[in-house]
Amino acid sequence: MKRTALSTAILLATSPALADTPDTNDAQALETVQVTASRIAQTVDETLASVTIIDREEIERLQPQQFTDLLEGRAGIETAQNSAFGKTTSVFTRGTSSDHTLLLIDGVRMGSATSGGASWQFLPPEEIERVEIVRGPRTSIYGSDAIGGVVQVFTREGRKGPPKVNAFVGGGSFNTREAGVGVAGGTESTDYSLSLSHFATDGINVQDAVGDDDRDGYDNTSLASRVAHRLDNGVEFFGNILYSEGTTAFDSGSAFSPDESDFVHAALRGGVRIPVTQRWDTELALGHSRDESDNFLEGEFFSRFDTRRDMVDWRNDIEIADDVYVIAGIDAYEDRVESTTDYDEDARYNVGAYSVLSVDLGRHHLEGSLRYDDNEQFGDKTTGQLAWGLQLNDPLRLRASVGTAFKAPTFNDLYFPGFGNPDLEPETSRTLELGARYSTGPYYADVAIFQTDLDQMITFDPVEFRAENLDEARIRGIELEGGYATTRWVSRASLTLLDAEDRETGNELQRRAPVTARVDLDRQFQRFSVGGSVIAKSRSFNDPGNADRLSGYGLLNLRASYQIAPEWQIQATVNNVFDKDYETALGYNQPGRAAFVKLRYQQR
Repeated sequence: MKRTALSTAILLATSPALADTPDTNDAQALETVQVTASRIAQTVDETLASVTIIDREEIERLQPQQFTDLLEGRAGIETAQNSAFGKTTSVFTRGTSSDHTLLLIDGVRMGSATSGGASWQFLPPEEIERVEIVRGPRTSIYGSDAIGGVVQVFTREGRKGPPKVNAFVGGGSFNTREAGVGVAGGTESTDYSLSLSHFATDGINVQDAVGDDDRDGYDNTSLASRVAHRLDNGVEFFGNILYSEGTTAFDSGSAFSPDESDFVHAALRGGVRIPVTQRWDTELALGHSRDESDNFLEGEFFSRFDTRRDMVDWRNDIEIADDVYVIAGIDAYEDRVESTTDYDEDARYNVGAYSVLSVDLGRHHLEGSLRYDDNEQFGDKTTGQLAWGLQLNDPLRLRASVGTAFKAPTFNDLYFPGFGNPDLEPETSRTLELGARYSTGPYYADVAIFQTDLDQMITFDPVEFRAENLDEARIRGIELEGGYATTRWVSRASLTLLDAEDRETGNELQRRAPVTARVDLDRQFQRFSVGGSVIAKSRSFNDPGNADRLSGYGLLNLRASYQIAPEWQIQATVNNVFDKDYETALGYNQPGRAAFVKLRYQQR
């Protein structure tokens, strides 16, 4: 039976085995397994969704300073930041809004119940084992928010073997310094990992025309742990946590807005998996997430926005017959708000029932999903998705899908004093997609064509001076992604062409560039490796009226590493080599040329 729980990611997720040269006889085709697209463990070649996997090997090779360094320029992905290092960050998947991308951490739903978006800027790259990016609607599986797609982050994990220590220390431009240590291992019955990291930087001046000229710093201390214990009868108990806290500073320029924030960003999950029969597994899990901020102005307390989410998920994975699999479950969560702002309501619940059906019919593969949500605020919503795949020949697979999705209004949309509107309806969407994937030996290529129609988009009505369901949008696009990997060369390239239009005005959606591209290329020379990334973006507009233009730009980042000894490695990177001035949000500075060095230890 195909395992469908998150344990599958722990047991099966693995980096691709790479041949030395493309025509090596013993080249292996073992591929990375993903579980986010349909909750079913499938290789990327098998899935009927557009998926990108970033594993731990790639994370260390790219040497990111921020989590968004891993995402920017990927197929269908675009980011915008109110400056660098811990500042407010938006992630646009296929041209949809930032709060239309669901962030999961080890299966835990993340995001602020007040603002709606996830706190991407607080995710620590050093605590991440792998990232799964699924583009396209997934509301029929995960519920609200997944209109544009899902990004699932898996924290560092342990595997069978004696405990092995890893550690790192680094620093660089802007008085950046970081350090961390961890241990991971396992026995026949128990896998475990525990790690701690700290990142701090003086940062850069966020805005030239606002506030002071001082640098606006950031620090983040993170703890991550995962454990799984299996009994002789196959029952497995599991738990995981990712906890981050710190401080980020920014320019205020006003006596009515803060200039510093203390944050907490956390995900916890625990539960049990039970093999009921040979063909039926059941899982019960409890989860908890926090997105909290205490805000200060010139050192004095200013405001608080703390949101917490408690979750429960009961899932059943059933093999009906050979190559026929069903997932059926019920989940529920409650959002709670604690704030110095007086919201009319400070809590609401959502209960959902979902099912996924997967059928293999020789060269054909069918998948369908259906979900019903009952929300305390807006009532019920039903969403569904249907996908079909055809294995045209051994390396080439075609796919097509259609799906609906929705996004629930946030507490700010509904209840914020002055402009909240409790009569708002959820935003809804319909998406059509055609795609193809070619994979053979060390090569792969993937192309997808899609259209998303968004209705009931929530926007601010200046006449009524409150949030309203006013806008409609149509988003069309083409995504191309390809790669090549051997033990000496690793490359990956992506290109996204996007037409994101507000149907009411004919304007482009704000901060969505018509063209984005990325190329990563690395070369291994025994102990020494060199590489680089080129990230390019065309012009876009900062505002809905398309009056404020954001210029296009291209960045070159270079990196190198040297294996000093089997357990020791030194890394160095230079970002924005040509010292380009650019903005992803109008008026917010981005770093110029910057260099960083890191020393790693990994016990063998």
